[in-house]
Amino acid sequence: MMLGPDSRLLTALLIAASAALLVAVFRLRLLPARIACGALSIMVAMTGGVAAVNYYYGYYTTWGQMWADFHGGTGNLGVITPATSTIAAGSGHLGWTDLPGKLSGYDRRALVYLPPQYSQPKYARMRFPVVELFHGTPGTNPLAWETRLRIAQVMDALLARHLIGPMVLVMPTINGPGSQFQDCVNGPAVNDETYLAKDVRTDVYARYRVSQDPYEWGLAGYSSGGYCAANLALRHPGSFGAAAVINGYFRAADGPAGAALNNSQALEAANSPLYLAERLTLDSSPLPAFWVAAGTNDRADYKPATMFADAMDRIEQVPFVKLNNVGDTANGWEAALPSALTWLWQQLAPPDLRILFPVRAIGPGLFSTLPVPPVKGHDQGPCAPAKQPGPAVLPCAKITLGQGRKA
Repeated sequence: MMLGPDSRLLTALLIAASAALLVAVFRLRLLPARIACGALSIMVAMTGGVAAVNYYYGYYTTWGQMWADFHGGTGNLGVITPATSTIAAGSGHLGWTDLPGKLSGYDRRALVYLPPQYSQPKYARMRFPVVELFHGTPGTNPLAWETRLRIAQVMDALLARHLIGPMVLVMPTINGPGSQFQDCVNGPAVNDETYLAKDVRTDVYARYRVSQDPYEWGLAGYSSGGYCAANLALRHPGSFGAAAVINGYFRAADGPAGAALNNSQALEAANSPLYLAERLTLDSSPLPAFWVAAGTNDRADYKPATMFADAMDRIEQVPFVKLNNVGDTANGWEAALPSALTWLWQQLAPPDLRILFPVRAIGPGLFSTLPVPPVKGHDQGPCAPAKQPGPAVLPCAKITLGQGRKA
């Protein structure tokens, strides 16, 4: 069996190697050798710590995922154009495009998913709803949506099961190169908000057959991307119809946005979804619809998520999905994603598309109980991981809607 980046054995081997090098420091007589072993011991120990974090959170399950994330790989996905045909009947097409931003000055790559219907002749004049999806950190480029969350497979499955109708998905890059984590804000030296809220939309309008009705454009994201979805939706309320937040943070100071805003209290207050929601009144309109999912083990962000949902509940009803015994981890994002996309279709689809693409009624189980498989390799007892979006026979953990928000 290949030793993957999420392997418990890899972590153990790195810790053992660090310990052996440390022993060598005390046993060797030559000073240069002792210094070299000491330095290597520290480096190996740090690598072991990173491996342990990855094992716990399940960010990367293959070396290919990690390499593509940190080196800007394409994941063997080609370029997608407005004329791109779908690969096979019933399958959408996922590929790269370039989205240059005239207002922001940024020029970044994005992944685009075109549903099967996009290339079918009978829908040649149809304009499709759009969902802009924001990745998290780690997962520093849009490829994480495919390598970790299998977004194309999820969309194809939901379409095949008639749980959603066709939507175009746009997955832009939310950060600058390297470790420049901007988290979708405009700050003293960054224009990420302008790029994501305005430039991306302008480029997509010009290139793809999508709706130009702002209420048919949605936002969604996980982790830092969840913060992006909530913040942009509240800062541009007339530009979006709905926003789905999966394990996001709700105060700028709680994530990379604080540093991007130069830790300015005024800028943080203006870019904290929790504070923005608390300042809303019944006269605040128009407002996008919101959907929130949060893991109960995410101690830093679970309570702010409940406070955000409560603040929004004063103005509109907000579905709150509680992920029991899950933190801000990849298995939680993966479990919540199908429900988020299903909800987004219900919010964004115009009446004519609802008639053309009727969907199955959402049973209570779709939201109230969904499987959250444990991170690979963790011993959580006997359970059956989900093989496709939807209920499993014996879930390892459950996500529940609404009830017990304060727990």
